[in-house]
Amino acid sequence: MTPTNNNTIGIIGGMGPDASARLYSQMITMAREEFGARKNHDYPEIILHSIPVPDFISDTSEVETATFMLKSRIEKLSQLPLSCFGMACNTAHILLNKLQGESSKPFISIIDEVAKIATGNGYSKVGIIASPTTIYSQLYQSTLSQLGILSVLPPDSDIRNLGPIIDSIIAGEHKKTKIQLMKIADKLKTQGIDALILGCTEIPLVFPKNYSIPVLNSIDILARALLKMYYEKGENYEKS
Repeated sequence: MTPTNNNTIGIIGGMGPDASARLYSQMITMAREEFGARKNHDYPEIILHSIPVPDFISDTSEVETATFMLKSRIEKLSQLPLSCFGMACNTAHILLNKLQGESSKPFISIIDEVAKIATGNGYSKVGIIASPTTIYSQLYQSTLSQLGILSVLPPDSDIRNLGPIIDSIIAGEHKKTKIQLMKIADKLKTQGIDALILGCTEIPLVFPKNYSIPVLNSIDILARALLKMYYEKGENYEKS
C-alpha cells in the first residue's frame, strides 16, 4: 500500500532503547507484511528520538526532570512535518496530557490502542503485567473499566518486583527475567483471565511469543496503529 501522504511519524523513545529499536523494527516488518511495502519509497518516514530520561518506572521522584526533557524534545520535533507522535513506553503515558499540550500533532496512545484490541476481541477479564508506576497510576485499569473489562493485577510483592525485572531487561539480562515474568504470568492465568496485557514495552523483548493464552503485545499494537495512521490517514486519530 502506497502512503496517502508524506507526513512523518515521530516516535519518542529511549525508555528503554531496546524497546524503541524493537518498535522501529516491527514497524518496518509490518509495513512489508501487512501494508505491502516493497520499495524504499513504500516504507514509512519515521523519526525516532531516543531520549535518555531518568528512570521513573518504579520511583516517580524524577518525573519532573523527565517531563522537562520530554517537553523540550517534543517542542523541537513539532517543527517538523509530523503527522503524529507515538511513545515507545507505557509508563511515559502518565505524562501524555502534559506532553500533548506541547504540540498540535496528535499522540497515539498505546494504552487506548491496547484497550481497543481487548474490547474488539471480546475480552471481559484481562491480566496486566507492567511497571509499578503504570499499574499504580491505573493507566490500564481506568481505561479498561470504561469499556467494561475487568483488570486482574499481580499481588503487590510481584508488582514491586517488576521494577527490578524491567531494569534488568534494560540492562540486557534476559534469561533470568524471562523466568521471573513467566511465574507472574502463570499466577495471573490461574485467575481465569481471557488474555494477558504486556503493558511495558520492555517485557515483549523477553516474553515467549507462544504463550498458553492470548497476549496483547503493546509494542506490536502501537506499531500497527502508527502504520494505519501513516498509510490510511486514520481519521479516527485526528486531534479534536
